[in-house]
Amino acid sequence: MLAFTAVAIAQIKIPNTRISFSFPEKGWKYLETNTVDKNTTVYLYSYSGRYVVDNTGDTVLPFMRIYVRQNYDGSVYDMAYSRYNSQPFQSLDEFVNNDGSFGYLGAYTNNNDGKDYEFRMLYIKDKNTIVEIRLETTLYNYDEFDQTFKAILKSVKISK
Repeated sequence: MLAFTAVAIAQIKIPNTRISFSFPEKGWKYLETNTVDKNTTVYLYSYSGRYVVDNTGDTVLPFMRIYVRQNYDGSVYDMAYSRYNSQPFQSLDEFVNNDGSFGYLGAYTNNNDGKDYEFRMLYIKDKNTIVEIRLETTLYNYDEFDQTFKAILKSVKISK
């Protein structure tokens, strides 16, 4: 857990995986770890470098959610489809990387607060471990975080 407390430019290893990432700027902090079941863990980070406010004056909390599933035999596409069924969204763009990972630029309207949200998401598989990384904020604030979100996703690596 020590790796989660020192959030900086250095690569941060996702526990129990060979996958790591880095934040291109300060201001990101580790929030919590949630165990979903014996094979699934979720790690949450949020941006707290400054106050982020949307067009209605509400405080916004841009965040990164890392969904890790161990002992997974399906493909990244199987996982993406499964996750889409549990959390539907509109795909605005899709990309495939040379390492077999792929992701989306997506958007949805939250039924609880009525606001529109936009996110970048990456699926990457290493042996029988699959990881979904999702970086999200409101549609209103998305443009100011887009380059940061892209840089974080670009930093994702699998150590050999």
